[in-house]
Amino acid sequence: MNYAITIGTFDGVHKGHQIILKKTLDIAKKHEFIPKAYIMKYPATKYFGEFKGVILPSYKRAEILKNMGFETEIFDLPDVIHISHSEYLDFLLNNGMKAIVCGKDFTFGKGKKGDVSYLLSEKHKKNYIVEVLSDIKNSEIRISSTFIRRELLTGNIKQANKLLGRNWTLEGPVYEDRHVGFKLGFPTANIDIRYKEEVLYPKYGVYLVKGGVKGSNYKYYGLMSVGIRPTFNEDKKKPKVEIYFLDYFGDLYNKIVEVEVLDFLREEIKFNSEKDLIKQMIKDEDNARKMIEKMGG
Repeated sequence: MNYAITIGTFDGVHKGHQIILKKTLDIAKKHEFIPKAYIMKYPATKYFGEFKGVILPSYKRAEILKNMGFETEIFDLPDVIHISHSEYLDFLLNNGMKAIVCGKDFTFGKGKKGDVSYLLSEKHKKNYIVEVLSDIKNSEIRISSTFIRRELLTGNIKQANKLLGRNWTLEGPVYEDRHVGFKLGFPTANIDIRYKEEVLYPKYGVYLVKGGVKGSNYKYYGLMSVGIRPTFNEDKKKPKVEIYFLDYFGDLYNKIVEVEVLDFLREEIKFNSEKDLIKQMIKDEDNARKMIEKMGG
């Protein structure tokens, strides 16, 4: 098999990634190669820097790429970090690589000794095509997963969604908790967004979302709360994600819920009493319904 490949974390599969992926598809089609993406499960910051989570888990990224027409293979950095750049290139060639598409700052192999210059110096000798793309910018902002994560951590959902080229999604199984929302008159579903991989928790607060049971055609608008529930003095180390679907009636326990995150409504607040919290939750629902009406929902 002959492949046109691209390698990266592709976290978010954002607009910048989409340019690289489209170019890989174009080259594959032109030369009758099979398009393939090698997806790194986590960015290097998980092992060597400050890591707060991925925008999308690797299985979700693979799903998006498969829908685009790629074969995919997921790998983890510790599995390849010891391999020299020359061994890395030989591995790719022995597995059918005939073309590689990458950004100008692409590096690979132990000590990041493999780079674009190395790929270009070897291409004639080893008979493969190299396509190098420049940075993709949006209003002079370099589109990167790092920048999008920063937007999510500051609650700037609309900007993050714009750079992603789609609405950010979160998913997870619904688990039983303290039934706090139910007791307050707002039956919420607690979802574990980290049930498979370390997904990013966005800025603590309340969000407008749309979704439902994963795989179902029925979608509902809702409110999502992310944070440590300071009013109830809970364990501050582990944030919780709760979703209240506005017009849904039914049992969600043990189902996988998936939502698109549409907008940020307000920051997390510690209330003096449950009564004050209920007043705010009623206000949140009113605001959400007004926003939905403006959106034509």
